[in-house]
Amino acid sequence: MSIAVHGSFGSTGRLVEAGHDAASDRFASLLAGDDRPGVRVVEVRDRSDLARTRLLDAYALLAGGHDLPVIRGRAVEFAPPYGVFADAFDHATANPGAFTESEQDANLLLCGLFRSLRSPGWARDTSGVPDAAHHRPNRAVTAVLDAMSGPAGAVMLLDDVHHADESSIALLDHLVRRGPHAPVVLVLAHDPHRSPLALVDVLAEAERHRDLDLIAPVVRLADGGDHRLTQRELTVLALLAEGLTADAIARRLDISPRTVHRHLQHLYRKLGTTDRLATVLRAKALGLLP
Repeated sequence: MSIAVHGSFGSTGRLVEAGHDAASDRFASLLAGDDRPGVRVVEVRDRSDLARTRLLDAYALLAGGHDLPVIRGRAVEFAPPYGVFADAFDHATANPGAFTESEQDANLLLCGLFRSLRSPGWARDTSGVPDAAHHRPNRAVTAVLDAMSGPAGAVMLLDDVHHADESSIALLDHLVRRGPHAPVVLVLAHDPHRSPLALVDVLAEAERHRDLDLIAPVVRLADGGDHRLTQRELTVLALLAEGLTADAIARRLDISPRTVHRHLQHLYRKLGTTDRLATVLRAKALGLLP
């Protein structure tokens, strides 16, 4: 299963305290209530670097409170292949107390693999990483996540994934579709305004396949307080969900079509969408519509 938590899309991008606490509460419920095998993706979308980091800090504490091992990394611009994963497993190596000796051995082997991918020959021979070359790191990361997961699983926190390199995004796609058997909560924090299409496609593909067992579906966590819809915007949203056109909504509410379009633009901005269908789907996923 996969989940998404949305932050503020206002001018400052700051998560309000109530929204932060609500997101943390829902994350805690996820850890306590869902230990099925496979990856559950928690998408944290916020324009504020500080807000994303603060929320991941809270998630790390919650995971520790559930005795779940935490693997945490950050993507940076111009990183070598698999940069965000290399950073995450490097940090895990620096925290040996959180893992058993055999888990640390598996992690050290994986770190050695990542170091080998930084060689000049690798970068010189490939503009990206060819499909066939993805298999070894993909299998290795999946195996190590299985090895490093405790009885109840593990939590992997990846921040700034809008900076993730192509190889890292390909690996994310692999994990979402096929990867580990152990229950792993994979938290992806990013600025949606800077995220590459490849990352958006990975999450969108997961959402489109929410009912299939072959892929981790994206399930949105409601957090209406962050979107702060007015009562009139909620009314327009409900009529939009009924399939009414802007003119029909205007007649129903006895307002001008121009006013309806203004409300629609506000809905698009607050929900981070660009069309009516996406707005209705997003609102349902966020719990704003039944």
